[in-house]
Amino acid sequence: MRLKKLELSGFKSFARKTALEFPSAVTAVVGPNGSGKSNIAESLRWALGEQSMKSLRGKRGEDLIFNGTPSVSRAGRASVSLCLDNGGKKLPIAYDEVVITRTISRDGESEYLINDSTVRLKDVTELLGNVGLGVSSHHIISQGEADRFLSASPKERKAMIEEALGLKIYQAKKEDAEKRLAKTGENINQVNSIRAEAQRQLKFLKKQVERAEEAVLLKEELKKLYAEYFKNEDAYLAAETEKIKIKKREITEKLSRFDSVNAPEAESDEAAALKKETDRLEREVADMEKITAELGAKRNLLERELGKLEGIIEYKEKENVGHNAGKKIVVSGEEILPVLERIAGEAKAAAMAADMVLAKKYLLNIVDITGNFIGKISKIKTGGGGNEVELASLKNKKTELALAVNEIAEAEKNSVAESSKKREEIKSLRNRLAETERLLLQSRAEARELKFALAQLDSEGEKIRLRRDESGREKQEAAAITGNDFADIVYDGLNTSGWNYEKREAALRQIERLKIKLEDYGVGAGEIIKEYEEARRRDEEYEKNLSDLAEAAKSLERLMEELDKKISSDFENGLKKINTEFNNFFLSIFGGGKAGLELVRKEIRGKNSLEDEDEENEAAEYEMEAGIEISVNHPKKRISSLEMLSGGERSLVAISLLFALSQVNPPPFLVLDETDAALDESNSRKYADMLKKLGEKTQLIVITHNRETMRQADILYGVTMGADGVSRLLSVKFDDAKEYSEA
Repeated sequence: MRLKKLELSGFKSFARKTALEFPSAVTAVVGPNGSGKSNIAESLRWALGEQSMKSLRGKRGEDLIFNGTPSVSRAGRASVSLCLDNGGKKLPIAYDEVVITRTISRDGESEYLINDSTVRLKDVTELLGNVGLGVSSHHIISQGEADRFLSASPKERKAMIEEALGLKIYQAKKEDAEKRLAKTGENINQVNSIRAEAQRQLKFLKKQVERAEEAVLLKEELKKLYAEYFKNEDAYLAAETEKIKIKKREITEKLSRFDSVNAPEAESDEAAALKKETDRLEREVADMEKITAELGAKRNLLERELGKLEGIIEYKEKENVGHNAGKKIVVSGEEILPVLERIAGEAKAAAMAADMVLAKKYLLNIVDITGNFIGKISKIKTGGGGNEVELASLKNKKTELALAVNEIAEAEKNSVAESSKKREEIKSLRNRLAETERLLLQSRAEARELKFALAQLDSEGEKIRLRRDESGREKQEAAAITGNDFADIVYDGLNTSGWNYEKREAALRQIERLKIKLEDYGVGAGEIIKEYEEARRRDEEYEKNLSDLAEAAKSLERLMEELDKKISSDFENGLKKINTEFNNFFLSIFGGGKAGLELVRKEIRGKNSLEDEDEENEAAEYEMEAGIEISVNHPKKRISSLEMLSGGERSLVAISLLFALSQVNPPPFLVLDETDAALDESNSRKYADMLKKLGEKTQLIVITHNRETMRQADILYGVTMGADGVSRLLSVKFDDAKEYSEA
């Protein structure tokens, strides 16, 4: 894995977008002082997550953004991108190239991106921690910091070595485990505290539950009473409702038989027919009696006139005997004979008529004809003109007229008899009408009784409905008290004959007594039991949580123990390798002597120590602190400490140690910012030799003024700054330049 490319835009003096490519093992960056060479190293440090502005030679985040010059306006934001080759998949990310970008704007907003996806600083540090990259200085050595390792405290040196060995990731895991263990301990204490309070509440609730359980038994008994009560009540109401329906249906069917129920003023068809027939017969009888009376009157008049006619005939006969013996006697009566014939015929027809209507017709004709006949008789009596008839013939006609009168009398007699018969029939009809009206009145009375019974059934139905509504309210009350809605009660086929008012009232009184008794226990008995069960479940959950937390704590302790062993083992092995490489580099530079690192422990006062004035009575707390001491045996000098070395010697020792760290756990790349500035020509050659050896394992980016160092580079970047105050790059590839010069 190596650094492929670095891009800067708006970062410090690099106002414009600038790219540096690193295709070779050693890349040198040169240029005059103040041209911006060190800004390249700082851009790398900043992109890797550096948070200290002091390490970046600034005070605020805005100081990292190009601030402008008289000829170039200032930038609004700065960004740095690192392109890493991830072909070997050392970084746990599914890309062959990983681009890490950091940007900052003038309002102080900073942003991190991995392959153009916004991420957190933690994500960047965790990703780079897998390959030993980070904000530590063991792979980015800035100008003037070459001997910082030497000046650091033993504890700080140990931390630097741990980071160089890649143990920070394990330490981070250990710290995370420690935090989680501490948090687990806090959770255990918190759960214990909560459980203690919950158990006090549980103990109190248990006493309440014992009383509440009695209430539950009462409630169960009340449920049974309610169930039995509603079972009988619902069955009774259903049966009564069905009875009322049946009775109403029977009464309705009976009422449908009376046509006059819905119209009390109307008569029945039979009564109306009888009355109509009676009226008709009465009218006929009245007409017959009237005609009979007229016939009688006419008959009497005709008899009188007939008597007169007989007298005339008798007189004529006497006169004929006395004066005209042997002569033909004539009477003027040419119109009398036809009249007499008609009277005789109509009278005979009336007598022989089959019904009263036809007889009435003939009798009326007789009445009319008789009136005309009387006029004719008067003419005969007075001797009026006309054809003459023989007296004998007249006598014969008189005889026929007498017979006709008798016929009329017979017809009159028959009319009277028929009238009597009709009157008997009228009497019978009236009796039938009276009986029909009596039956009608009886039917109407019965209909009224049925209507009254129907109204009573409606009243009983309303009472049943009200009682059912009352039962519904009772069910709601029962549901509120017992928690049962009593909707699944089965009462089909239940015999309700024994369920009466007394039994119902007795059941209600028993239910009321239990309700009052249940109220004495408190209506919240069920809620108390429920609260107790919830409290008990919570206590079980607390117990389970404590068990889980205890197991988690043990697991974290085991993890910390394993991490401690891993860190300790890797540190010990790494320290041996570093000592070997450190001693080799030291021998190479100084031509002899010996150098090494030693793990030391010393006792220090702990953070919780007591520092009271009376320290004799208070025991101070101490703890052991581990650190790294550097021992150097110069081949030509006797020295007892590092402070006795010259500046150049200190630089060589520091460089030897840093190179040793890089050899044991090589970082993907190593940045050296003028670490050779204090070396003379002889030591510069030794430094250059070490660079050559180190470049075989680690990619080097060297910022230098030293020619010996430049000779080891494959690519040389020159940094210049013009009058506009903007840094620019010039690049030379030595292999290409060599081919060009040879050509």
